[in-house]
Amino acid sequence: MKICFLSAGTFTHIQPYIDYFKGKGHEVHFIALSPSPERNVPVHNAWTGKEYDVKANKYKYITAAFKARKIVSKLRPDIIHAHYVTSGGLAAYVINHPKTVLTAHGSDINASVKSPVWRFLLKRILGRVSAVNVVSGELYDKVLQLGIAESKIYNINVGIDYDIFREHHAAHSAPYVLKMVCNRRFESVYDHMTILRALVLLRQKQVPFEMSFIGGGPLLQAAINFVNMHGLENQVTFYGQVENIAQLAVFEKCNVYLSSSRSDGTSLSLLEAMAAGLFPVVTDIVANRAILVHETSALLFPVGDAEKLAKELTYLRNEFFVKVPGIITNNQDFVVQKGNRQTNMQKLEKIYNEIALSSD
Repeated sequence: MKICFLSAGTFTHIQPYIDYFKGKGHEVHFIALSPSPERNVPVHNAWTGKEYDVKANKYKYITAAFKARKIVSKLRPDIIHAHYVTSGGLAAYVINHPKTVLTAHGSDINASVKSPVWRFLLKRILGRVSAVNVVSGELYDKVLQLGIAESKIYNINVGIDYDIFREHHAAHSAPYVLKMVCNRRFESVYDHMTILRALVLLRQKQVPFEMSFIGGGPLLQAAINFVNMHGLENQVTFYGQVENIAQLAVFEKCNVYLSSSRSDGTSLSLLEAMAAGLFPVVTDIVANRAILVHETSALLFPVGDAEKLAKELTYLRNEFFVKVPGIITNNQDFVVQKGNRQTNMQKLEKIYNEIALSSD
């Protein structure tokens, strides 16, 4: 089967799809709607120009879509799998290949449904494709509410390589020092400032902690400035953007995973942390509540509430950590059942086969 993946060139989660389907013997191509690094399959650049700014150059996605259509007409793939509705999905609409799968990943639906214009476009884009894949129950419900036929909506996240993260197990002993890690990208949706403000409160309460941030992004420098301004530089480490597997060396030093995300799909970062034995302390949002229960599998705190986060972390250290070893085991079992990449990609491959064999 010839498969073309279609997304922004640097889209974080595209490589696991490429690797799996190439490994299964399919002919795989990647059509990049913005500048892309080299990958282990042919990369077809649909971007025009050398400079790229995600905000200033958004209009170029339209010209990239038309260039992508020409690329597709030459490649003649059996399946196109586009990612992220407001970029890859828009390009897929222009291309109009009869056997297209489109995956929504979170903010492309969560933010766009609030706009009347984008709500109209979402219905058109999602309505045209052969299958709509989402990565969380919350996204499933929102796509359904747009009037998309339930028969063509699937809820399959890309999953994680469980065994790799399981091998790098975090410590479970009750900590004197909270050793925390957050590996979300420094963008407004992930709200790192709530974590940083909570760290200030922990220091005021004399709660010992170490904080590690993994990831880059436009708001990284602002976070560094905040840490320096509040004298937290001896307790906070910024690792910057690192390879996915390289994060494991940091995970092994930690026991708590933090995320202050304002919205999300099924977070692969969260699944990786759970597999590695980190205890989740995350925001009380729909996507997290779909897989976690407060004081049963995690501690949850309200979006943007630094004071509550600080209280939950203090409670975790002083009282709750005795329950953590059993919780970690249950969380890892959950990841095996719902977030195993091999199993989830097999489900997606079955959908590809059904679409490829169907009549146009």
